[in-house]
Formats: sequence, C-alpha cells, structure tokens
Amino acid sequence: MSVRPSAPGRVVGSGVALSAAVLLAACQLQPPAAFEPLPAPRPEVLARFALDHADQSKAPLAPIHVLGNSGRADEEATDAPYAEIELNDVLRAVETHFPLVLAALEEVEIAEGKLQQSRGSFDTRLGASGAFDLEGFYESETLDFGVEQPLEFWGLNVSSGYRIGRGDFAVYDGKRKTNKDGEWRLGVTMPLLAGREIDARRVSLWRARLARDAAAPLVLEKRLEATLKAAQSYWKWVGAGRRREIAVRLLALAEDRMAQIELAVREGLLAAINLTENQRLIVDRRAALLRAERSLQEAALTLSLFWRDERGQPATPRDELLPYEFPAPREVNAVLRAEDEDLALAQRPELRRVEVELERLQLELELARNDVLPRLDAGVFGSQDLGSAVSTPDDKEPFELTALLRFQLPLQRSLARGQVRENEAKLRKLTRERQFLVDALRNEVRDVTSALTQTWLRIAQAEENVRLANELAQAERVQLEAGQSDLLRVNLREQQAAAAAGGLVDVYEEYFRALAEYRAALGLPYDEVLAGGAIGESPAPEQR
Repeated sequence: MSVRPSAPGRVVGSGVALSAAVLLAACQLQPPAAFEPLPAPRPEVLARFALDHADQSKAPLAPIHVLGNSGRADEEATDAPYAEIELNDVLRAVETHFPLVLAALEEVEIAEGKLQQSRGSFDTRLGASGAFDLEGFYESETLDFGVEQPLEFWGLNVSSGYRIGRGDFAVYDGKRKTNKDGEWRLGVTMPLLAGREIDARRVSLWRARLARDAAAPLVLEKRLEATLKAAQSYWKWVGAGRRREIAVRLLALAEDRMAQIELAVREGLLAAINLTENQRLIVDRRAALLRAERSLQEAALTLSLFWRDERGQPATPRDELLPYEFPAPREVNAVLRAEDEDLALAQRPELRRVEVELERLQLELELARNDVLPRLDAGVFGSQDLGSAVSTPDDKEPFELTALLRFQLPLQRSLARGQVRENEAKLRKLTRERQFLVDALRNEVRDVTSALTQTWLRIAQAEENVRLANELAQAERVQLEAGQSDLLRVNLREQQAAAAAGGLVDVYEEYFRALAEYRAALGLPYDEVLAGGAIGESPAPEQR
C-alpha cells in the first residue's frame, strides 16, 4: 500500500490531476454533452501492449512507505519505464471500445430506421393506368396519371392528375372522354371529426419518433452503467495493488530482521526460539503475499473487460502500470451541491424513458378517443379540360368543381370505448410508478451523498490510525533491539500497523467508489473530465 499519512497541502500520487478534475467537474454539475466517442487511450499507454507476452517474472515490485521508510525516491518515480494507468484512460477506452456501449449506439440507428419506415405512410404516391378498347362497337383509349400526397396537417390529402380519353364512348361512359389536350384535375380531402387531429397513420409516425427519443436515454444508461463499473473495477485494482504492497513490506520487515536475530542468537542475547518464530512469520507473510497477489490478479482481470487496447480487445493491465498512490481526495463540501437532486431528475435516463412511455400512452389514448367520434370527411375536386373539343356535343371546356361529404359511424363503438378505458388506466398506473421513481431517485442521491460524506470523514481517522500504528510498531522494534521486547509483541504491532494501512486503503477505495456512484446517481458519466484538460481549464469547444 502506498497511501502516505496525511500532511497539509501534500499531493499523494501521480493520479492527483485526474482526481481533482473529477471532483471539480462534480462541483460544476453541468449536464454532459451529446455522446461522441472520445479519443483512444494515450499513445504512451497503448504502447505497452506490445509487451503483453513479455516475461513479467523480473518486473520490479514498487516499494511502499506506509510501514517504515522504504518509499521510492522522487527521481525513481519520474524515471519509471511506463506511465501509470489513470482513471480517464480506462474511461476513454470504455467510451471508445466497450461493446455494450457500442451496441447501445446501434439502438439509435435501429430507431432511425424504424422512423424512416413510418414516414412511408406519407410518401408521395404516383399512379398511372390505361384502358384500350381495341375491338368492338366502341373503340377508345384512355390514359390516366395521378399524384397523391398525404399530409400530417389536419389529415389532409392532396391529389392531382392528368387524364386523356380519345375515341368512341358509350353514353354512360361520357366522362371518360376529354378535350383534345386532355384534362387536369386537383382535389383536397379533409376529415372534419374523426381523423382530424389524430389518426393511425400519424400515430405510427409519432410512435417512431418517441422510440427514437427513447434510444438516447438507453445509450446514456449503458454509458452510466459501463463507466460506473469501470471506475469501481479501477479503484478495486488500485486498492488490490496497495494491499499487495503492504504484504510485500511486511514480508520484507521479517526477512530483513532475520540476520539481526541470527546474530543476537549467536551472541546469546536472544533465545533460539526467536529464530524459529521469525521463520514462522516469514512463512505466514509469504502466504499472505500470495493471497494478496491472487486478489490483484483477479482485480486486473476484471478491469481488463473495460481497459481495452486500440483494437478494442480486453488487455490485462501489467503490474508496473499500477498507480503508485491514490489521488488526493477533495473535501466533500466542495463536491456536493444543493441542486443535486434536481440535476439527477433532469439527467437520469430511467426517468426520461418513463416520460417517453407516458407520451406514447397519451398518443394511444388520443387515438382511442378519436375512434369514438363519427367519421365525416369533406372533399373538393376541380378539373379543367384543355384544347378544342373533339366533337361539338361533347365540348368539356367549362371548369368543373365537385364537393363531397362522406359519413360513417359504428353504433356501439365498443372497441374504441374499451381502448379508451384501458389506456386511461395505463396512464394512471404509469403516472404513479413515475412518482415512485422520482422518490427513489431523490432517495438514491441522498444515500450516495451520505456515503460520500461519511467516507470522507473516515479518511482522517484512518490516516491518524496509520500514523499511531506505525509509531507503535517502530517503538516496538526499537524495544526489541534493546532487548526489552520480543518477536511476539513486534509481530503484533506490525500486524496492527498493516491492518491500519489496509483499513486506509479500504477507506480510500470506498471514497473513490462512492464518488463514482455519486456521479452515476446524478446521471453524469464523467464527460466533463474526459473532455477537459488540466484542472480549472474549460473543456475543448469541439468536445463540449
């Protein structure tokens, strides 16, 4: 573990810039911009994947300085062969390559495809027909071309066409004959009651638009879920690395003490049993190190689902990529804001999906109420023949104007009335469910706020516990060198110091996991951090 005891104004770890940026963005509480895949992880980080199959047995273990004073020098940290993986590297990989996020983006394309299909009901329709009486008492030919355009506005239907009829026609077919240059026509029909404000054709289009609107919250939900799990996996990996360092340091203390005990036994200052006891400690601490190593491997494998190379393939992070220390957390009062609950209600995709479903049910209800109304359609059609008359009795030069009314009413209308009752009940049901969801989201924000606050308060106590435990362990070792203590008490003090250091790792891990949960509860998938630069800088304009 590599968390130092607290010191005023001291920044711990190479990840400080990321942590401060995360917390600064949380303070600003700005809604995220529309999703755009972010750049791939940094080139110097991706370059390490070429060494995935290299021999790792000789990779050096980073020393720790929670117990004792064996921290690596600043110049060593500066000259490290690899840059540490930071949280924003993992999140960039998630946004750019994580399969479930990319799959969610396909839902937008699916919804757009369905919307395009629904627009087919309002496509312009072109028609043509021809009739030719080639043999018989009446020989004639008729050609008819027409264009029809349905409109969303008031259910209007506009049609136009051209017709030409030549030859001999029966008296009852006189309308088929036209003047020499044919006949142009134009017509408009409009529903006056049922179908005026809403009809099945328009509802189908509006449903598709709502489905497209519902796809965006689905993408955000998958991003929130993926970035939250990625952040939690990242901090678990960092914590496992620090716990492994505690085990390394504990083992090093026992091994370094072995020569001192052997000398003391030879000179008769300590009983030989102390040598056996220290050997037992070495064996026990080696077993603890193996357990810590297994936990680190498990955390690295979990993180590999989110940490991906430039081809989008999972990449297990190497030990040397571990951050040397946790970033320095900021005071929660600088993170939390009074409007957090309102921001969550505005951002959370679950609530937006319910609102879209309410809009859809309202459409269904309006359609059912429309079907209860009688059908009354009105239409106006005008036509004008062009050119000279083919024959004097059949001159069709005068302009023709026709108006029509069409009425239809199912008497019982049981289907429509039943649909009205059903959709009214569904609306009331979903409205009540939405109210509970609002209450649950507010409660979730309060819960994560409480968790973040309490974890922050525990950090100071855990750091003080580490300081005191280290002092006691060091004092006990001094007592052992002076012959006024024994290995049993030294081991007890060192175990207490290790437990305190492990407890500090737990608190730091809990804090950053709580911060990730806090941001997810607000509906923010770390966009501000990823799009921004250094602390205090505004996000780049093209990434807002």
